[in-house]
Amino acid sequence: MIRKGKVLVMLKIIAFAATISTLCCGSAMSAEVKKNNRIKLYPVPRSSVLKEKGYIVWGASMVQSEDGTCHLFYCRWKGALMDWCNGAEIVHATASNPLGPYEPQKAVLGPTKEGNNAWDGLSVFNPTVMRFDDKYYLYYSGSNGSNFPIINKDGSFKTSPNDTVITQRIGVAVADHPAGPWKRMKDPLIGLSKDGIGSHMCCNPTVTQTPDDRFMMIYKCSSGRPRGNSGGIYLTVAFSDSPAGPFKKTQQKILTHKDSRFPVEDPFVWRQDDKYYCVADDQRGDVSGEHGLILFESEDGMKWQKSTPFVLSRCQIAWADGQTEPVRNFERPQIWLKDGKPAVLFAAIRKGEDCFNLHIPLQALESDVTKMKLTK
Repeated sequence: MIRKGKVLVMLKIIAFAATISTLCCGSAMSAEVKKNNRIKLYPVPRSSVLKEKGYIVWGASMVQSEDGTCHLFYCRWKGALMDWCNGAEIVHATASNPLGPYEPQKAVLGPTKEGNNAWDGLSVFNPTVMRFDDKYYLYYSGSNGSNFPIINKDGSFKTSPNDTVITQRIGVAVADHPAGPWKRMKDPLIGLSKDGIGSHMCCNPTVTQTPDDRFMMIYKCSSGRPRGNSGGIYLTVAFSDSPAGPFKKTQQKILTHKDSRFPVEDPFVWRQDDKYYCVADDQRGDVSGEHGLILFESEDGMKWQKSTPFVLSRCQIAWADGQTEPVRNFERPQIWLKDGKPAVLFAAIRKGEDCFNLHIPLQALESDVTKMKLTK
């Protein structure tokens, strides 16, 4: 027979053990949630928008110089959204705060006098700016409007005006400071392959450094052929010992989907906590069920899986004043890393016929955001 005193002692021990177990489990769950929550989008201040009257403004990437100045590089052109293939240029803007507002300074890359005689002579677009060691690298896409032979009868992709989509290639400009001057290379960093998935188009590069001090580039490419004949638009990977190349192509598709010939585009890659992460645009909703930004992770940059959270944003803006606004396009994600962690996401937005850049605060900037005036 167990005495009453011993029963009370045993009950207290059991309760204490349960409490410890709950605390331990709770801590583990909190740590797991914190570990998995790589990106969290916060409401956007009304001042965190970049527009230019008379221009389509599309896609931006930012780097911070030693004095704390934020240097934004974005693409602009005149006309309609689909006119990016003719006359687009890359512009430098500055701000004292990563979220802006940004003040345009000058165009740093644009069409050249050589025109069709230069690989990027007609249009330059979709910039990504990075700092490696003591230099800055401005990666971009370019086109010269050359007319590659396209056999439309076999179902190959239609081309844009002057066949400029089919001639896209990837280049880089290098500078000692984000304000320039920028040295533009004569030849493309990634050209067209003789055959395979990158034989008709290569564009939209993103670059990060690997643990073994190499450089990994993920970019968009196409062979121009129908889906049933190795066709489609895909992402692929290339590696280099230097951020200025040469890059060696793997010719392997990544982030594919069995039911889509155009699964994702507009990648941005970075390395954090011993893994690679890549945010991309689910252009047609084939991967996640709806157009928006989605997140993947990888151990080696070649084999990818869904990350947590998987869906980062749909086509809508959550403003800091409490309003939520649907938009037509939410694309070109580029992330500024603060102390190696995502801090601001830059996105290209289309609302009706209005096209502009949006600067979205992430979890790492929460304390900074609360100090800002949230309305213009």
